[in-house]
Amino acid sequence: MARILNLIIVILEFISYSKSIKDRQFLKGFVFYTQISNFLTLISSLALVIFGQRYYVEVLRLMTVTMMCMTFFVTTFILVPMSGKVKELLFSGAGLYHHLIIPILTTVSYIFAEERASYGWIILPALFTLVYGLVMVHLNAIEKVDGPYPFFKVKTLGIRNTVICLAALFAVVSIISAAVSYRSPLQTDVKYVFVHGLSGWGSYDARNEFIPYWGLTSGNIIRYLNNLGYESYAASVDPTGSAWDRACELYAQLSGTRVDYGAAHSKAAGHERFGEDFTGRALVKDFGTSRVALIGHSFGGATIRLFSEILKNGSYKERSCTDEADLSPFFKGGNGDNLLSIVTLAAPTNGTTAYDLYEDEDFDRSAIYIPDEYEKNSDAVSKGTKAVPDGRQSYDYASFDMHIDNALALNERITTFEDVYYFAYPCYSTIQNADGSISPDPEITENLFLKSATYMSCYTGTTKGGFTIDESWQPNDGLVNTISAGAPIGAPSTEYVKGTTIIPGQWYIMPAYHGDHMSLQGGLTKRTNVKPFYLELVKLIAQCR
Repeated sequence: MARILNLIIVILEFISYSKSIKDRQFLKGFVFYTQISNFLTLISSLALVIFGQRYYVEVLRLMTVTMMCMTFFVTTFILVPMSGKVKELLFSGAGLYHHLIIPILTTVSYIFAEERASYGWIILPALFTLVYGLVMVHLNAIEKVDGPYPFFKVKTLGIRNTVICLAALFAVVSIISAAVSYRSPLQTDVKYVFVHGLSGWGSYDARNEFIPYWGLTSGNIIRYLNNLGYESYAASVDPTGSAWDRACELYAQLSGTRVDYGAAHSKAAGHERFGEDFTGRALVKDFGTSRVALIGHSFGGATIRLFSEILKNGSYKERSCTDEADLSPFFKGGNGDNLLSIVTLAAPTNGTTAYDLYEDEDFDRSAIYIPDEYEKNSDAVSKGTKAVPDGRQSYDYASFDMHIDNALALNERITTFEDVYYFAYPCYSTIQNADGSISPDPEITENLFLKSATYMSCYTGTTKGGFTIDESWQPNDGLVNTISAGAPIGAPSTEYVKGTTIIPGQWYIMPAYHGDHMSLQGGLTKRTNVKPFYLELVKLIAQCR
């Protein structure tokens, strides 16, 4: 909807400016605040249409929407009463577009259809307007310009009155900027922490400002939820690290401390004990006293589950080999009373055959036809998700934890806590053919996953640890088997039925989401509108007590 509305704005701006160009008034018009604000609106709306709701586009839209509101305000409540030219200024020619239609349309679009920039930017439109005002006052003082608005005529008004006018303009623009940036009050005291999957990123990563992991090209989900009053955060953990390392990084970000991987673990795994320092820049300022819901996509699921285990029960190995004074509170355990919910999204909770099938000598991949385009796209995925060896042990990478035997072993170390609410959302992008076989649906599966999805749809076998993979494992989302993305095998679980009373201490397996592995991120080339999904999810969690 935001793109459609902004496309209409672009068209209307071109129509309006075509009149100005025809009358040879285009460049001369840039002395007017109206002309500048409309030109910047054209740029910001065009940027949104082309690039989507990127962070810098949101900031530009905030500035231009505020300026357009100011244009409407000055025209309607100052210029029209002073001149009496109602028709000329509001209902005919360029004035109809620049002073009335476009200001109203762009404001409606920003408030009801777009993601809003953070409050930190609300001063920007006021500063821009103040600079414009000072320039105009100076040009009036040296008699280069007459006006173009009466409150800039410093020689007529005098310095004192001109300063008062500028201060009033600054105040009005600031109020308008704050008004259009308004967000709903908090709907719940729950804080939602989102943890990305393999090769992912979060709010501590620069690229998140340009293309957020949570939303991708479909819009920033974290900002969307915050705008609606659901306090949400995006963590940034090791893109290819093990569940253990990622859990330690998550704790440091939430608590605002330096990453401590543990003396025992770091020595055995072959890497430094300490990592990045988040002192003074915690992800959640009052993590220890706030009710928290952890939401993990893909390998983020294993990350948050292991995090909950260490937070509550600590680590016996770390306690055994570390002096009390040198031991991180994370490994001591006894924390996490404020942990409300664990939510996994398309998570390889019980591992994925996307890794195991390549190690099964009995599985003849050459007998399965894979189009060349699938091969090329699959190579891109392999390069993007492959860890760069840095000297650590092979078991300290995410790829190790995602093998079925290793995932099942990890599950045995993780407790399903009686005071935590658990939800698992599987995904599927495969279809059942007339002959009963399974294959990926190219209409909803990213090209990146079509090769792996094809192999997974055909695979059955037995892991090295003796776990049987039958036909029930064939439906998948391109990277994770649908059945694996449910509850940990052996953990208390039940199928979710809408309207039933939710209780803690057991997993609710939610209805499988019809989409590939990236669909709950918002999709890459197969865009999906997941805002309703996340709004329903945070509301569901908020009801948990």
